[in-house]
Amino acid sequence: MGQSNKVSTLWLRGRLRNIDHVCLASMVANNLDVTLYHYDEITNVPDGIKLADASEILDLSLLDRLQCIKKKENNPHIPIAQFSDFFRIYLQKYEKGLWLDTDVFIFRPFTYETNKSFFCYEGKGRIGYPVIYLPSDHNIIYEYENLLNTDNLMPNWLGFIRGKLRPFVWNLLRQKFSPSDLGITIYGNDGFSRLAKRHNCYKEALDKDKFFRWTGKETDKLFQSVNYQDFLHNPKYLGIHIHRKHWENHPVISDSFWQWALNEYGKNIKTL
Repeated sequence: MGQSNKVSTLWLRGRLRNIDHVCLASMVANNLDVTLYHYDEITNVPDGIKLADASEILDLSLLDRLQCIKKKENNPHIPIAQFSDFFRIYLQKYEKGLWLDTDVFIFRPFTYETNKSFFCYEGKGRIGYPVIYLPSDHNIIYEYENLLNTDNLMPNWLGFIRGKLRPFVWNLLRQKFSPSDLGITIYGNDGFSRLAKRHNCYKEALDKDKFFRWTGKETDKLFQSVNYQDFLHNPKYLGIHIHRKHWENHPVISDSFWQWALNEYGKNIKTL
């Protein structure tokens, strides 16, 4: 085993957002070997990205099992996000490399050790799920595999409120629900963080600044006139999860990180 620069990610179908185009282009520009898995035709893909059939990793029919029943207004957003939560774990099972969300912007080249896990703290006691690598024999992978073989996809790792109390109340009131109704993070960063603690690898998480210097609403700064030069010059920052994609639809603000990123990596964005 050794070092790798292999990266995989997923876009189900359709046109990539401009933010994803720019982030994927930044990955290629920083010497990452990037494969983008997809199910149907996709467009606005930057040069240098390898395309692959996602059905070879996970059958898209899983989406049907992830539908919300009680809170149907959350379909299809939650099912798609949770499908991705499973997909990235199966990429680890099949040794397809480090998972990066398509909206992770990369500042500089890096590699990871293929015989060790690679993930980072995100804050608030959780591991950041947009950046995940596990060796193919890792116990966390088996947890997701076992869950996928159950009838109802109810995780056994949830906390008291979502794992016991809320289902008890809904059953008492005879309200139909699915696990997806318990929240978007049950298979994602919350679930993964709980499993990392269960399998004694939570403390292997790397410093949050590597990819999560700003999180949540803080990432609005990437689109505002805020000094971002430290990201470009300080080697402790490998990338940043952009997260707040709605800014793509706002006017580009002068002297913002987003203006710089568009100028650097958005020259080949396709409008159609």
